[in-house]
Amino acid sequence: MNAKSAINKEIFAPHDERMLGAVQVKRRTKKKIPFLATGGQGEYLTYICLSVMLY
Repeated sequence: MNAKSAINKEIFAPHDERMLGAVQVKRRTKKKIPFLATGGQGEYLTYICLSVMLY
């Protein structure tokens, strides 16, 4: 399963929209972000999704 399919299935599952693309961005920061689950100190992943509504 490719990343686009995995994101669409796990995170972004609307009924009336179609995802056109998704990008996974890995960021590093020195600040602590207590409300996000991190893989290590200051490391987290962000997914940017582009979708369109179907009529």
